[in-house]
Amino acid sequence: MTSILKTVQLSHKYSSSWAIKDINLELNQAGVIGLLGSNGAGKSTTMNIICGVLNQTEGSVFINGIDLREDPELAKQNIGFLPQNPPLYTDLTVDEFLTYTAELGKMEKHTIREAVNEGKEKVGI
Repeated sequence: MTSILKTVQLSHKYSSSWAIKDINLELNQAGVIGLLGSNGAGKSTTMNIICGVLNQTEGSVFINGIDLREDPELAKQNIGFLPQNPPLYTDLTVDEFLTYTAELGKMEKHTIREAVNEGKEKVGI
C-alpha cells in the first residue's frame, strides 16, 4: 500500500543550525493529524517542506508515492495546507481565499464552489 505521506530522513538547515534533522514519518490513512511542539521546534519548517513551499536540505518527501522534488506539480495536486495565518491576501474573505487557492491548484472551475462549501462545512465555518 502506498503511503499518503512519507518523509525519509527529512532535514533542513538555516545557515549553520539545523531546524529539523532526520524526520521519518509515514501516514497510511486519511484523518486529522496534529503536529505538536514548542516554539522553534521545526513544525512550520516541516509543514512548509511537506507542502513544497520550502526545499529541504536533505531527505525526501513522498505524497501518495510521488517524490515531491522529482514531480512537484503532480505531488502538490494531492495535498492542501492552510496555515493559521494565510501567507497572502489577508483582506480576502474565507470564500474568496479558498476559491483563489482552488484556482491556483488547477481545480476544475465547475467543482470549486462545491469544494469550498464542503471544506467550510467540514471545519464548521
